[in-house]
Amino acid sequence: MSTTTLAKKNITASTVEQAHSELNAVVEEFQREAALLGRSGVLVTKTGPGRFTVELSDEVPYGLTHETVAVTAA
Repeated sequence: MSTTTLAKKNITASTVEQAHSELNAVVEEFQREAALLGRSGVLVTKTGPGRFTVELSDEVPYGLTHETVAVTAA
């Protein structure tokens, strides 16, 4: 299965409030973009402490937002 990422933004936050604010803004932006395209959903991945990647992706069904945590090898 091929995955298409249509847009991607990395977020780094130093406080919980900053993370919530920035994540909400980017997710809303990508939801608006998905509505214009009529496809894709939003994938939010926590990549580390205070670090996130938000993607507009065909991997996520249209109209949905999925959250995941990146797993790194020890």
